[in-house]
Amino acid sequence: MEDNSVDHNLLLATDLSCRCDRALDRAAQLAKAWEATLLVVHAIDPAYAARYAKITQELPSWRRQEDYRTIASRRLNRDLEADNIDAEIYMAEGVPHKIILEAARRENSSLVITGIGRDEPIARTQFGSTLDELLQELSIPLLIVRRRVRGPYRHVVIATDFSPASQPALEIAVRWFSDAQLTLFHTYEGASLGGDAMVNEKRKATANNQCDSFLAEMALEPSVINRLHRVIEKGYPEVLLCDYVRHEEVDLVVLGTQGRKGLLKAMIGSTAQNLLHLLECDTMVVRG
Repeated sequence: MEDNSVDHNLLLATDLSCRCDRALDRAAQLAKAWEATLLVVHAIDPAYAARYAKITQELPSWRRQEDYRTIASRRLNRDLEADNIDAEIYMAEGVPHKIILEAARRENSSLVITGIGRDEPIARTQFGSTLDELLQELSIPLLIVRRRVRGPYRHVVIATDFSPASQPALEIAVRWFSDAQLTLFHTYEGASLGGDAMVNEKRKATANNQCDSFLAEMALEPSVINRLHRVIEKGYPEVLLCDYVRHEEVDLVVLGTQGRKGLLKAMIGSTAQNLLHLLECDTMVVRG
């Protein structure tokens, strides 16, 4: 059973596109598992609402004139009723990320959930730019859903650089996904190809010692430490993590970050372009 020992207030941010359908399903699954409240937030682009009103001025005989807010509200209610999802709906006109942030603060949300198309670069979509703003400004965890829901998360990877900023990510993963297989994932920089093997061994030993110290500082329960699988490998995190997710049937990756610093910054480079786009599983970003 996933964690329902604390009160969860979940917020689903949706642009009503198909890429957010899976996020709705995951939000419903978590709300049920955690016995949580769920608020569905949709930000209405004023320009789009105005265009919609203009093109629907002349309607056929079977249509009645309705504004975009009414149409969007009916669609959301149908989706929720079809899947028997108990949720409240909040819609407002304005800048999407500002509306989401304001709603999350007002409702004291513990998690924001959203979706994005895997084959659609973040920077090319309006909702992508909203996601980027949320990553920078949101103080609570952000869950980005890609995969279809086939039940609770079964294998959760916590990517870490062993910094204090990455501690909350592990704490939340342990608390929220207590029944899942948990893997602590870390990469370190080794010697260049064909380099000194002794250098690589020394750096690997250093990384293992850092891991021990990192876990000791967190004072986790011995039972948690014993079942926490550790993966410490030499190489680039954006390459190895994506490969590990693909081959180990990982459902969720949890990343700890401090604003634009820490592991998230290290993983978003010219090679990966954007880890959040490359990962094939769901991703949760936790502010340190």
